[in-house]
Amino acid sequence: MIAFGASLSLDLADAIKQQAVAAGSETPAIRGGDWRLAVVATVNSDGTIVTSDGITARCTDTYVSPTVGDLIRIDQSSYGNWWAIGRGSTGAVAIGESVDRRKSISTSRSSVTTVAADPHLTMTLTPGEYKLDAFLMYDGDAAADLRLGWIGPSGTTGAWWPGGADSSAAALASSPRWGALSDITTSTLPVGALGAGTILTCRPVGTVIITTTGTFALAWAQQSSSATPTVLRGQSTLELRRTA
Repeated sequence: MIAFGASLSLDLADAIKQQAVAAGSETPAIRGGDWRLAVVATVNSDGTIVTSDGITARCTDTYVSPTVGDLIRIDQSSYGNWWAIGRGSTGAVAIGESVDRRKSISTSRSSVTTVAADPHLTMTLTPGEYKLDAFLMYDGDAAADLRLGWIGPSGTTGAWWPGGADSSAAALASSPRWGALSDITTSTLPVGALGAGTILTCRPVGTVIITTTGTFALAWAQQSSSATPTVLRGQSTLELRRTA
């Protein structure tokens, strides 16, 4: 009888222990903070999302443009509050992320008017919408100028403006080129040069919509063929920031 009572007590104690463990594993105040993966099912207008299993979590400032279907990390505090930390990497350029390149050395091109990709201002982009911003330093024959264009994956669209001196410029204070293009990987635009050794700058800006992963690059040549090289100078930069 004593053995039976002891056994019953042990069974009861074990059951209570298991029940306490189960309750604790479901109670944030007991188990403490935690994190896990979740899939976004709903994006609310108040800065929160709802996961596919019904959890409402508030997005951090760094989780830009949450989208239904995102695989994200969510964190829970010991008080039971949920944070949506951000999406996991899919191998793509994330929304809000920038891809940039800098020319380490200058590149010279002479007697050529067919644009080709710059060896340094070239990058791989994944599908999305991007804001383009470039800072280019160059010099060359005033009669040759600098022809600018872009190379992108099949299906790339967008618009841009060269942000530099008009090809008729005869002095540093000459009028800028105001013309823009809405076919970013098709047509080219020139900016003026004022002679070898006279370094000018231009600031091409625009939008780029990528539908197929591939290479995007600044492409350039001389506007008019000249044996005097047109030089795209080192320290020029190209930045693409994904916006959608």
